[in-house]
Amino acid sequence: MDTLEPGSAAEEEEEKALGEQRPRTRSNPEGAEDRALSAQTSVGNRSEGEGEAASADDSPQSTAAPDGTAWPGPAHPAEVQVKTPRVNCPEKVIICLDLAEEMALPKLESFNGSKTNALNISQKMIEMFVRTKHKIDKSHEFALVVVNNDATWLSGFTSDPREVCSCLYDLETVVCKSFSI
Repeated sequence: MDTLEPGSAAEEEEEKALGEQRPRTRSNPEGAEDRALSAQTSVGNRSEGEGEAASADDSPQSTAAPDGTAWPGPAHPAEVQVKTPRVNCPEKVIICLDLAEEMALPKLESFNGSKTNALNISQKMIEMFVRTKHKIDKSHEFALVVVNNDATWLSGFTSDPREVCSCLYDLETVVCKSFSI
């Protein structure tokens, strides 16, 4: 792997060739996404060897119908380009948790044989998600919505993961007869 010294002529040429690069941050060390950007400029393009599906170049251009005439090929859609933010931006994440009585049934078994329920697992996974997102960017905000007989906005948007988690572990399941949004 070639490494370039900061400020070297080769690095300056590379930056000019790639145009404007994203700043080097924890989420973009050494401008890694920008080097890959030249190989994949729009949605739908693939790098060589990615994915299991064949690319458009690998598929047959036309196939014959039973009577020997050619079937019309699929219309090629216009290229779509998506503009994404060049830096991390604050996100507002709404977490929705179902509190139906089935969530409390002890039907999930761990490796040591102890049984737990889906509500406990969901609570732990949501806590891990919120804390991880908060470590990535402290400006992310989270809100908690629970669904039982109706949808309830339990916690407003906050960037404090402890506040979301404290609301999360105070929840209990409810017997629901029906639900209507």
